Amino acid sequence: MKLNYNLKPTVISLFTLAFLQVQNPVIALENQEKFGDFSINLELNTSKKLSKKPPIQLAIDDYYWGPQRDFNIWMPGVLIKNTYETLRSMNAATQTVYLISHRDMPPEMSYLGSKEIREVLQVALRATISRNDKVVKSTNMVLKGYPGVELLVQYADGTQGQYQGYLVRRRFYILGAITSNELNTEVANFFDSFRVYPTRIVSY
Repeated sequence: MKLNYNLKPTVISLFTLAFLQVQNPVIALENQEKFGDFSINLELNTSKKLSKKPPIQLAIDDYYWGPQRDFNIWMPGVLIKNTYETLRSMNAATQTVYLISHRDMPPEMSYLGSKEIREVLQVALRATISRNDKVVKSTNMVLKGYPGVELLVQYADGTQGQYQGYLVRRRFYILGAITSNELNTEVANFFDSFRVYPTRIVSY
């Protein structure tokens, strides 16, 4: 896979950060004897500074709207992270962690075709998977005419992950669910609930 732009490192970095945020809480949960008090152990210890922008992703019931009202999504369980770019929730009963993260990409991204975008997404998503983990299935996706990919992953520790990535205008949306049980109807409903409104996206 060869791209004419120096975007691969940027995108890989974005996806790696996002999916480490999905995987680490599950590991923390598995190490606990009780599910009731999981909020302290779930937050990542990272040297990376958080965005100075306020957490303005707004909730109506359990549905959350993005800062520009450019997307909404149902987040199952208890919300454990709400920043300008990331939402993360956890359902302790199903031992499942959910994530949606979004970020604007360089203007050069607008020159990529659907095939090249999917190549970047594939490389970025697979960069988060170790040698001992296995991609069970890879599927090309389309969201309102915009290209995306979906990966189903079987991790060496027995957990399973389902991930989707889309590029809508210049904004990447990353959705993820990882569980030590099974990818059940709740997970399917999470992905199906995602709605994006391209005309509201204002990239900076």
